[in-house]
Amino acid sequence: MNNGSSLVRIISGLFHPVLMPFFTLMLMLQSHSFFAGLLPLKGILILMGSVLLTTVFCPLLMIYFLFRVKLVSSLYMEKREERILPLLSLGSFYYLTYYLLKGISLSVLFSYFMLGATLLVLLCLFVNFFFKISLHMVGIGGVTGFWLGLNIRQGTPHEILLSVLFILCGLLGFARLKDGNHTPIEVYTGLFLGAGVMFSLMML
Repeated sequence: MNNGSSLVRIISGLFHPVLMPFFTLMLMLQSHSFFAGLLPLKGILILMGSVLLTTVFCPLLMIYFLFRVKLVSSLYMEKREERILPLLSLGSFYYLTYYLLKGISLSVLFSYFMLGATLLVLLCLFVNFFFKISLHMVGIGGVTGFWLGLNIRQGTPHEILLSVLFILCGLLGFARLKDGNHTPIEVYTGLFLGAGVMFSLMML
């Protein structure tokens, strides 16, 4: 594998779809508009650990289990028909995260994000019956749409963050095309679906 291919794989791995909720939580914890000064350190660590468990570790363990029992042929889920069970399990874990956090007032925005993420997984499951949408682009698009909607809705100054997210969208899209996993339409559809759904939810 050459250096270019290695870099593409690294970019795809760093911004894997299952990491996007935790990525969003980290951004929110760094934002003075949300949790800064409101949650004690112990509360922050519990929140981080819970989200890491339900949105990253459990979904990845489920995918590995499906791979071990040969219900999927690859951990990368390159075949469209093999995405159904992983997406169903991912949607279940996302909804569980939303349900566990919705009663905590300090995490209401993040729980709302998780509700949107659950909806996106269900939409991806539906689209998957027709073509292999880019889940990576749905993920980064969802994060970008969330912050864009939040920026407009609440007038919070996140221009630098949004600029970085726009750059990441382009970089990740390039990586998915360069790796040969998706066609341009699959990449663009994923990006606009993720961004459109999350932006619409934040504007409601």
